[in-house]
Formats: sequence, structure tokens, C-alpha cells
Amino acid sequence: MLLTVFLAHASADAPFAQDLQGFLETGCDDLSFTPDSAIRPGHDLISTVETGHAADVVVMLLSPASNPPRWPREKWEPTLFANAVETNTRIAVFLIEECTFPGLLRRGSNFFNATTSDATTARLTAFRQLKRWLWGVQSGTSPAMTYSPDLETLYRDLTDRPGTLTSSGDTARRFAHQAARDFAAVVWVPAHGRNLTQLAGDVGFQLGLTLDGQLEENCHCIREELSRRRYLVVLDAPQVPVESLAASDRSSILYTDEPVYIAHDERSLAAARSLVEARRFAEAYELLRELLNAGIEPESCARELVWICDHWDRVDEANSLRFLCPPEPSEQLRLF
Repeated sequence: MLLTVFLAHASADAPFAQDLQGFLETGCDDLSFTPDSAIRPGHDLISTVETGHAADVVVMLLSPASNPPRWPREKWEPTLFANAVETNTRIAVFLIEECTFPGLLRRGSNFFNATTSDATTARLTAFRQLKRWLWGVQSGTSPAMTYSPDLETLYRDLTDRPGTLTSSGDTARRFAHQAARDFAAVVWVPAHGRNLTQLAGDVGFQLGLTLDGQLEENCHCIREELSRRRYLVVLDAPQVPVESLAASDRSSILYTDEPVYIAHDERSLAAARSLVEARRFAEAYELLRELLNAGIEPESCARELVWICDHWDRVDEANSLRFLCPPEPSEQLRLF
């Protein structure tokens, strides 16, 4: 869901507004910021907010520079409440620096305060809270806020911006739970004991992608999706190189240094057919080859492999496999 955002601010607060916009653009998907949202000569903060009602969200940056000399209730209350409801505009109040304004604006989950004693921490916390609130507006969920101080490094390097880290399994599990609303989705992939083809299939499935190509093509599709939106991908104790799968300039990747969950992939013809039905052809191909080499239902495995090879235009391989396939009943010659 694309959100248009109007940052109503004083000209003196333009650097702060630019920093906030950059943080939100890095951390959120599908945001479009309205240009020229500073208070113009002859206007005040309230009239500027009213101008911003054409956007989905108005973030009102409060500071001594933007604070109007008077707050006539008959002016600000309709603008921030009734009129905003009429235009279906969400209003957020972001306090940059302490000033005098109606106490009613401090109430609710749409008030963000960057003015506690530790200015640096307060600013970052308020940025994160606003970001999660915007995710909540987009998804229609409440912006639940849970932060554990011992996870600050992960928040800084994975949620505030795209990044890659390694942590213990327990730390990754707690972080993935707490940070779920900082991403479009969290993709947790049990990687221990699995090869790259299996990992790509699992990641693609959780991302909702149809990956019916060969491994290299599938990895390329996954990287494109991870570069399009903000995901957290947790690769749970991989034992194979995964750089071709997990490289991204927008999503964040978290590795565990020991397995939290271990997948037990079924190795049977029925499992291979389920993968074919799900169009996870690369995984199905590897499993069918494994079963064929082990002499398990070779005719059925060869028939499924022919179908996959034909789909991939691997003509020579498909033709060689056809020698292992008996003719279909309808193709057999009638002797009598």
C-alpha cells in the first residue's frame, strides 16, 4: 500500500525533516513524500497541516521554530481531528524540541517525542517508533513497540538500514519476534543440513514467489525481490555458501551460528511430486535424480524428470530419460 507522507515543518527544521525522511525511506516500503511541505510565508503550522490533508499521512514536526504563537482551539481541533477524518488523513505529532502546545496532542499512539535527556537516544527511538507506526498504517495493525536493550546492535544494523549480521540462535529468535513489524515480512529458513537449492526453494515459497526455473535463475528472482522490499531473512545455521541467494541492498540478512530449527525434508517420490505441483522444479529435479540413482521407482522418476527437462528446454537430457520410461498405456500396441 503506497502512502503519501507530508512532513509539515518550519524552514529552520528542514535538516531534521530531511534526516527523518531519509530514515523512513530506508526503513519503510512504498512511501512517497510530498515536496515543499515547509511552512510558507503568511502561513503557520496549522494551516500547513491543513494543506497536507491531500496526503495519506501528515507528520507535524513541532519545535519552537514551527510552534504558532497562539493555538486557537476552533482552528487546530478541526484541522487535526474532524477534518482529518473527513479526508481520511492520519495525523502524527513529532516533537523535535520542547515548546508550548495543547496537551491533548501528547495523547495516543500518534505522538512521538524526541526530547528526553539523552537527545541522541530519544531521537533514534522516536524515528523508529514513527517508522513502525507507518508500517502499522500500511498493514492495518497496531504499532506494538517492544525493544530489548541487548538487541540494540541488531536494531541499528538490521532495522535502521539494510545489513548483514550473525548472532546466536536465541538472540535471532527474540529479535525476529520483536522486529517483525519493522519489515514487510520475516522469512525464517532452517538451513542446517540443506543445500542451496533447498534453501532457495524455501525462501521463494515464503516470499510467495513461483520459482520454476533452474537454481541460478531462482536465486536471481529472490535477490530481485529482496532488493524491492524490506524483508528480514534469517538463515538458520547454513552449512553452504549462500551469497548468491541472500545478497541484497534493501533487505537485511541474519545468520545464526547454531541451528534453532532443523528441517526434515521427505525424500520420496510423493514429496518430489508435491514439489512439482508447487512448481518448485529445481528441488524436485534434484530429489528425482537422487531417487533415480538409488533405483527407487525409476520409471516414474524418469517420467517426472522428462517433464521438468522439457520445461527447461533441456532437450537432449529429456530424450535420454525417455528411454527409461515405458510407453503410456494408451501408446502400447494392441496385440489382439
